[in-house]
Amino acid sequence: MRKVFDQAYYERFYRNPGTRAVTPAGAARQAQFIAAYLRYLDISVKRVLDIGCGTGLALRALQRAIPRALCTGVEFSDYLCERYGWEQGSVVDWRGPAPYDLVICNDVLTYLDDANCARALRNLSHLTCGALFLGVLTSE
Repeated sequence: MRKVFDQAYYERFYRNPGTRAVTPAGAARQAQFIAAYLRYLDISVKRVLDIGCGTGLALRALQRAIPRALCTGVEFSDYLCERYGWEQGSVVDWRGPAPYDLVICNDVLTYLDDANCARALRNLSHLTCGALFLGVLTSE
């Protein structure tokens, strides 16, 4: 499966302006929304985990939106881990040293079969002690 998430995949869906799934401006808006909503809920965020962080657009935007937070990126793709220095792992079974105040898992679960998706959801509950931003694309 890692071969699917190679350089060509990220060039097409992240870097090419004509085919990318998210823009830097879109990632910044999303990070600002998440940070504002957590302030509204009075949730203090000291540790952030982006699991399936891709090229890091959202993670870097969250670092700017919540500057005092320690941000960790975990990625399945060998290519991205080598390029950006992310920690290698899967949402299905990756564990950190302690739960995070904010966990981001955006557009990851759609790549999993039903059994691994269920495992990933259980794992996300163990990784999160404050808030979870979970984005899931559906056919609708």
